[in-house]
Amino acid sequence: MTAPRLLVHRHVRRSPGHLTAERVHGELAPGMPSLSPATIYATLELLDELGIVRRLSTPGGTTVYDPRTEAHHHAICRRCGRIEDIEAPVDAAAAEAAAGAAGFQVDHGELQLSGLCADCAAQPG
Repeated sequence: MTAPRLLVHRHVRRSPGHLTAERVHGELAPGMPSLSPATIYATLELLDELGIVRRLSTPGGTTVYDPRTEAHHHAICRRCGRIEDIEAPVDAAAAEAAAGAAGFQVDHGELQLSGLCADCAAQPG
Protein backbone atom coordinates (compact mmCIF):
# COMPACT_ATOMS: atom_id res chain seq x y z
CA MET A 1 0.00 0.00 0.00
CA THR A 2 1.55 3.26 -1.13
CA ALA A 3 1.18 6.56 0.74
CA PRO A 4 -1.18 8.04 -1.89
CA ARG A 5 -3.40 4.95 -1.78
CA LEU A 6 -3.47 5.03 2.00
CA LEU A 7 -4.42 8.73 1.88
CA VAL A 8 -7.31 8.00 -0.51
CA HIS A 9 -8.47 5.06 1.60
CA ARG A 10 -8.51 7.12 4.80
CA HIS A 11 -10.28 10.02 3.11
CA VAL A 12 -13.03 7.85 1.67
CA ARG A 13 -13.56 5.90 4.90
CA ARG A 14 -13.93 9.17 6.85
CA SER A 15 -16.39 10.63 4.38
CA PRO A 16 -19.98 10.89 5.56
CA GLY A 17 -21.39 10.35 2.08
CA HIS A 18 -20.94 9.25 -1.50
CA LEU A 19 -17.88 10.49 -3.39
CA THR A 20 -16.80 10.77 -7.00
CA ALA A 21 -13.18 10.33 -8.01
CA GLU A 22 -13.14 13.97 -9.09
CA ARG A 23 -14.32 15.13 -5.68
CA VAL A 24 -11.72 12.98 -3.88
CA HIS A 25 -9.01 14.45 -6.09
CA GLY A 26 -10.26 18.00 -5.53
CA GLU A 27 -10.28 17.52 -1.76
CA LEU A 28 -6.87 15.83 -1.52
CA ALA A 29 -4.79 17.48 -4.26
CA PRO A 30 -4.26 20.80 -2.42
CA GLY A 31 -2.43 18.90 0.33
CA MET A 32 -0.64 16.56 -2.06
CA PRO A 33 -0.20 18.21 -5.48
CA SER A 34 1.57 15.14 -6.89
CA LEU A 35 -1.56 13.02 -6.39
CA SER A 36 -2.82 12.24 -9.88
CA PRO A 37 -6.41 11.59 -10.95
CA ALA A 38 -5.22 8.22 -12.31
CA THR A 39 -4.06 7.22 -8.83
CA ILE A 40 -7.44 8.22 -7.39
CA TYR A 41 -9.36 6.17 -9.98
CA ALA A 42 -7.09 3.13 -9.61
CA THR A 43 -7.26 3.26 -5.82
CA LEU A 44 -11.05 3.56 -5.75
CA GLU A 45 -11.36 0.61 -8.13
CA LEU A 46 -9.01 -1.42 -5.92
CA LEU A 47 -10.97 -0.49 -2.79
CA ASP A 48 -14.15 -1.62 -4.57
CA GLU A 49 -12.57 -4.94 -5.56
CA LEU A 50 -11.45 -5.46 -1.95
CA GLY A 51 -14.95 -4.71 -0.65
CA ILE A 52 -13.83 -1.62 1.27
CA VAL A 53 -16.15 0.70 -0.69
CA ARG A 54 -19.15 0.09 -2.92
CA ARG A 55 -19.12 1.33 -6.49
CA LEU A 56 -22.42 2.81 -7.58
CA SER A 57 -23.39 3.85 -11.12
CA THR A 58 -26.03 6.55 -11.22
CA PRO A 59 -28.71 6.88 -13.92
CA GLY A 60 -26.85 9.95 -15.24
CA GLY A 61 -23.71 7.89 -15.82
CA THR A 62 -21.69 9.20 -12.88
CA THR A 63 -19.76 6.67 -10.82
CA VAL A 64 -19.77 7.29 -7.08
CA TYR A 65 -18.14 5.39 -4.26
CA ASP A 66 -19.97 4.60 -1.05
CA PRO A 67 -17.94 4.08 2.14
CA ARG A 68 -20.87 2.13 3.60
CA THR A 69 -20.44 -1.50 2.63
CA GLU A 70 -23.21 -3.06 4.70
CA ALA A 71 -26.48 -3.90 2.96
CA HIS A 72 -28.55 -0.83 2.08
CA HIS A 73 -30.20 0.72 -0.95
CA HIS A 74 -30.20 4.11 -2.68
CA ALA A 75 -32.66 6.78 -3.81
CA ILE A 76 -31.16 9.00 -6.51
CA CYS A 77 -32.57 12.34 -7.62
CA ARG A 78 -32.80 12.42 -11.41
CA ARG A 79 -32.52 16.21 -11.49
CA CYS A 80 -29.69 17.15 -9.09
CA GLY A 81 -28.06 13.74 -8.56
CA ARG A 82 -28.47 13.72 -4.78
CA ILE A 83 -28.09 10.21 -3.33
CA GLU A 84 -29.77 9.08 -0.14
CA ASP A 85 -29.11 5.81 1.64
CA ILE A 86 -32.29 3.81 2.16
CA GLU A 87 -32.69 1.35 5.01
CA ALA A 88 -35.40 -1.14 4.05
CA PRO A 89 -35.57 -4.91 3.81
CA VAL A 90 -35.95 -6.15 0.24
CA ASP A 91 -36.55 -9.78 -0.69
CA ALA A 92 -34.39 -10.28 -3.76
CA ALA A 93 -34.77 -14.06 -3.90
CA ALA A 94 -36.94 -14.06 -7.05
CA ALA A 95 -34.60 -11.69 -8.91
CA GLU A 96 -31.54 -13.70 -7.84
CA ALA A 97 -33.24 -16.94 -8.97
CA ALA A 98 -34.07 -15.40 -12.36
CA ALA A 99 -30.48 -14.18 -12.73
CA GLY A 100 -29.24 -17.67 -11.85
CA ALA A 101 -31.56 -19.19 -14.44
CA ALA A 102 -30.04 -16.81 -17.00
CA GLY A 103 -26.57 -18.09 -16.14
CA PHE A 104 -25.46 -15.33 -13.76
CA GLN A 105 -23.69 -15.94 -10.48
CA VAL A 106 -24.98 -13.11 -8.30
CA ASP A 107 -22.57 -11.78 -5.69
CA HIS A 108 -24.25 -8.48 -4.88
CA GLY A 109 -27.61 -6.84 -5.35
CA GLU A 110 -29.17 -3.58 -4.34
CA LEU A 111 -32.22 -1.54 -5.13
CA GLN A 112 -31.82 1.89 -6.74
CA LEU A 113 -34.85 4.15 -6.79
CA SER A 114 -34.88 7.25 -8.97
CA GLY A 115 -37.15 10.26 -8.75
CA LEU A 116 -37.00 13.78 -7.33
CA CYS A 117 -35.57 14.71 -3.94
CA ALA A 118 -37.66 16.99 -1.74
CA ASP A 119 -35.77 20.12 -2.82
CA CYS A 120 -36.17 19.41 -6.56
CA ALA A 121 -39.79 18.33 -6.17
CA ALA A 122 -40.56 21.69 -4.52
CA GLN A 123 -39.16 23.63 -7.50
CA PRO A 124 -41.32 24.43 -10.52
CA GLY A 125 -40.20 22.80 -13.59
